[in-house]
Amino acid sequence: MNRFRNFLLIALICASTQLSYAGDYLTNFETAKKKATTENKNLLVKFTGSDWCPPCIKLEKEVFAKKEFIEKLSKDFVIVVLDFPQKSKLPAELSAMNKKIAADYHVRNYPTVILMNAQGKAFKSLIGYDGTSMEDYLASILSSLKAKDFR
Repeated sequence: MNRFRNFLLIALICASTQLSYAGDYLTNFETAKKKATTENKNLLVKFTGSDWCPPCIKLEKEVFAKKEFIEKLSKDFVIVVLDFPQKSKLPAELSAMNKKIAADYHVRNYPTVILMNAQGKAFKSLIGYDGTSMEDYLASILSSLKAKDFR
């Protein structure tokens, strides 16, 4: 019985970690577009290979995992993460949807971050990750948002 209780406790901890991650990022592009429209925000869409791509893993760890980054971006953006893992499997429907969206936006390299309006019209792409600090990465995104407003 103790083993079962310990297993349940570990499962609950893992589930709460997943919920926290999902609370910060959406994984469904269409849902994100609806949310962005409702909240009058833009979209930040990150295309990543979370379990095989070294620059993707580094970008997540050094930028996207930072609470300050998410808090500041969330004021103006709905954040969407479209993953293309190799070691783990996504549900078939989600995998197919991610591949279609990547093809629609001509994504060929990972990580790629595309800034879009709520309807999905791109206005800035950030391709790759060179170790830029979280603060500089954030500043680049926010300055792109300001430039978009002047168009």
